[in-house]
Amino acid sequence: MEATAAFALYAAGSYAVLQRVNSEVSAPYMDEIFHVPQAQRYCAGDFATWDPKLTTPPGLYLASLALRFGQPCTLRLLRLTNWLLSLLLFWTVHSLVITLHRRLPPMHAGAATLVLMLFPVSFFFHHMYYTDTASLLCVLLAYTLSLRGQHAAAAAAGLAALWMRQTNVVWVALIGALAAVRVLQMRGFGGAADMQLVQLGRGVVACWRPIARVLAPYAAVVTLFGAFVVANRGIVLGDRANHQAGTHVPQLMYFYAYLGAMAAPTVAYESRGLVHTVMRRPVRNLLAGGAVAAMMTIGVRWFTVEHPFLLSDNRHYPFYLWKNLFRRHWLARYLAIPAYACSMRAVHATLRAPPLWQLAWAACTAAVLVPSPLLEFRYFTVPFFFARLHMPLALSARTAAELAGYVLINAATIWMFLNRPFTWDSEPGKLQRFMW
Repeated sequence: MEATAAFALYAAGSYAVLQRVNSEVSAPYMDEIFHVPQAQRYCAGDFATWDPKLTTPPGLYLASLALRFGQPCTLRLLRLTNWLLSLLLFWTVHSLVITLHRRLPPMHAGAATLVLMLFPVSFFFHHMYYTDTASLLCVLLAYTLSLRGQHAAAAAAGLAALWMRQTNVVWVALIGALAAVRVLQMRGFGGAADMQLVQLGRGVVACWRPIARVLAPYAAVVTLFGAFVVANRGIVLGDRANHQAGTHVPQLMYFYAYLGAMAAPTVAYESRGLVHTVMRRPVRNLLAGGAVAAMMTIGVRWFTVEHPFLLSDNRHYPFYLWKNLFRRHWLARYLAIPAYACSMRAVHATLRAPPLWQLAWAACTAAVLVPSPLLEFRYFTVPFFFARLHMPLALSARTAAELAGYVLINAATIWMFLNRPFTWDSEPGKLQRFMW
């Protein structure tokens, strides 16, 4: 499927979903009750009033202000902002696909882009007034520009990403670090797949000037963010009581299981040789696996966090996962450890990226997720896209199965959202809806 055909298919299908959402959910829902009024204040020229319940910067509201074309900022128009941004996201993802997979035929690249754009969690929020679409767009745009060597523009996109969500500073740092590694590779300090830490250290000493030039724009963005944190006395803008950073180690385990499940056809196929690999050195691999399982057990036992929102809000799917699986029996969270370990090993076996890239990506994923006390699948979206873009994307039975799975999940979750509302006894007459 050519990119233009994939784009037309995506745009038409997504717009149909947007129209249905606007028709059935005509009032702000969930976090929209905070975002919509704030955006409308900006549209009215009131930049001084800030809702203390909002925790993220005003980038989305500024984007809506720029894209309203003189029209009043109604709920429909504000949701249209995210839909328009998702169209830009399509071409940003396509650019990354053809940059990272240069041998991919055009038809395969178009199909791969469509698969990624239909990733269920991000697809759902393209039709709501949330910060997720704009955040993902800015981060991936920064990565695209960086891969092209346009580092000042990449840093500018990274700065825009920080105006959408504060944790994006981690991805800006990753993008800058990867740019520095590419400088070393171009100067002969290790190939794309085999750079070791010793080579890295020698290369930094020998090439510090070009590395400094490349890193300067990204360092400026990170420094500005540091100044913001000092001035703000923390990362969160408002509602700090419900957004306290912690040490939620199992978040990383949940993410690997989630990534393995969401890319299951590809991950299962690409990691099919792991059993043979393990059996070639059974003692060594058994000891290594036991050490990983022991560390995971410590993480589950002493660093599991049950956020009050997770336990009380039955509108989100993680509520049912936690209630029906992890709270069913105290052993359940420990019985999941083999699945976490296998998912982690399978994911890294599937990634088509150098070990140094994988290590940096995993460290940044941990830096974003572990401090968050709340299990929410939206937080997994950016690291998922980084990983999936570095996995095989050629059109095959696996990608076709992935596409079919995403279509079915989207159909089910959007149908549930639109057609199965319910009410709470505490708020009679007010419809609640299931969502990610």
